[in-house]
Amino acid sequence: MSSRSLRWRSRWRFGWYVRAVQSVRLLLRRFGSLETRFIRGLVARHNRRVLAWLRNHPPRSVLLILPRCAKRRGCRIDPGGDMTKCRECGECILGIMARLTESYGVRSLVAFRSHIAFEMARRERPDLILATACDDRIIKALRSVPENAAMLTPLNKPGNRCVDCSFDVSWFDRYLRIATGRTPKPAPAEAAAAGACPRPESNSPSS
Repeated sequence: MSSRSLRWRSRWRFGWYVRAVQSVRLLLRRFGSLETRFIRGLVARHNRRVLAWLRNHPPRSVLLILPRCAKRRGCRIDPGGDMTKCRECGECILGIMARLTESYGVRSLVAFRSHIAFEMARRERPDLILATACDDRIIKALRSVPENAAMLTPLNKPGNRCVDCSFDVSWFDRYLRIATGRTPKPAPAEAAAAGACPRPESNSPSS
């Protein structure tokens, strides 16, 4: 881990904090959407802390980690972590993201399981990670790799199924601009169009 990454101090490295969050989740679970609102509130506050940290620690390396469940139904491409084939295909949101990250000079990877995503984070050791996942997996990520400064946004799952999932591309575009200090050249039209994807406003950290 680089010395820059070690400067990030996450609350999730404390066992008591992890246990407290789990206790509250178990309590709220019986009330339906309250658990989801609680998780997204936690993530929004976490993102704001990371954003504040970035103002004094501009990242030299940024990595995007995306879930395979965002692949379109029937896709036969096996990215194997790398998104080169997705960029060449461009028929789903992963292709849009591959082109967007390329325009920023940022690397993006696809993880087939959450533990693989955590291994990617530890192996790549970026100064900042941008990622999306379902609410439960976001909490698992914060708990499993607290040493990585990461900003996260919820995944939209149609019918709670792990297929044809979507996420807010404009959220990634915004924080790629902030993290890299760059404007994509050329700015991909797909990113603007994908900004219409539904997104939970509560998870967008204030700038």
